[in-house]
Amino acid sequence: MLGITKKDQTAKEEQRAYSPPLDVYENDGEFLLIADLPGVPQGGAEVTLDRDRLVVQANGARKYRREIVVPPSVEAEKVSAAMKAGVLTVRLPKRAPYQPRQIQVQTS
Repeated sequence: MLGITKKDQTAKEEQRAYSPPLDVYENDGEFLLIADLPGVPQGGAEVTLDRDRLVVQANGARKYRREIVVPPSVEAEKVSAAMKAGVLTVRLPKRAPYQPRQIQVQTS
């Protein structure tokens, strides 16, 4: 499950940022985040993943900022985001579950 945080923000512009509501969905293969960002133009949103923190920021009619904690099961290299008609969609694929494997012992 993803953890939604309300991090203390020190910069004045971050303190004035609006925290948009997020719809969070989970299935066997991924987490899906959907955020309504009205007034944000194409290219006006930024998504950053730093270790276990995903930060969504956007500038439009107002400033948006939202930070969530991402579980270790997310495959960071495959995270993607798309913006269409003021709706930001972030896909966070899960790593394949660990599967034990048999290792062949070599003899000389």
